[in-house]
Amino acid sequence: LGSSGPACRRPLARSRRALWWMSETALLRPNDGMEGGGAETSFLVPLRLAWRGLSAKELRNRDRKRILDAFVFPVFFLWYLLIAFVVTAPAALQGPVPKDAALAGGPFALAVRVLLALLAMYPLAIQVWSFPPPSEGTDAFLVQTYIGRWIYLTRHCLAFQAMHQVASLAAPPSPFLGAVTHGVSLWVSALGWFVTVQYLVLVAPSAPFKQDCDMWARRGVQFKEVGLVIHLGALPIAVCDMVFAKNAAELARAATLSRTLLLSVVYCLLYLFMIICNYNVTDHWPYGFMKDFGHNIGKWVAFVGKQIAIMLVFALINWLILCARTM
Repeated sequence: LGSSGPACRRPLARSRRALWWMSETALLRPNDGMEGGGAETSFLVPLRLAWRGLSAKELRNRDRKRILDAFVFPVFFLWYLLIAFVVTAPAALQGPVPKDAALAGGPFALAVRVLLALLAMYPLAIQVWSFPPPSEGTDAFLVQTYIGRWIYLTRHCLAFQAMHQVASLAAPPSPFLGAVTHGVSLWVSALGWFVTVQYLVLVAPSAPFKQDCDMWARRGVQFKEVGLVIHLGALPIAVCDMVFAKNAAELARAATLSRTLLLSVVYCLLYLFMIICNYNVTDHWPYGFMKDFGHNIGKWVAFVGKQIAIMLVFALINWLILCARTM
């Protein structure tokens, strides 16, 4: 039918060049030579995260953690409300709410709150449903034996941010929600800064994390890339919440620097207590770089003190953002 003519061969040549380019950039051969048959693209994010080589025990462990999450999330929301209530200035809880404070900013502020709620829930959904489950026998598998991913501060941050943004979106009809979502904004934003910065500074460059990335890369799983997707959004969400989503007058009225700083210290110590308890029953730390501390009290005190200081600095930065908005 004339298919051997020059005009027909040119599209065929272009198709071959396109196929060659796609194969060279691993778009068509992501699973060539990969352990366990490679990985498939997640339904939530365009990354290869679903590894085909999971064992039956690893699959059961993944499903158990999802069930655990279903029970923990409602309890954690009550924990968020309790923290928000405690950190909010009493005057904001007892006094009259400024007229239209929760609705200030008009359609733009509403659009920002809707967008932030969606953006905050997205990485949390990825971590729950698409993040590669740990391999049997690894540190990550063992450290999550009892409380799953709740052993990681990242899970706390993602959950707090998602709940905070959803509660902020639902706040206008409720004077209580309006007050506490403004009162806790300083601390939730500081936590968002902390998780993004510390992931880039402490976790990503550490040798144990790089080893995990190499192991998953051999399986065709984009572990490093999904780590960035999950952690990088917390800081910009925090900034947008403080700058665009919240009413400046209500922030100044409900947020208290002293309570925010105290909460930052207390939560760091509570988290340290949690991971120590978990270590006593699993013999593993949630972050590989913690192995270097061993049982050296001096190293632990220096590390914890530094983390508390960093958290306090981030809280102060958000306080300065508030001061700039109310000048």
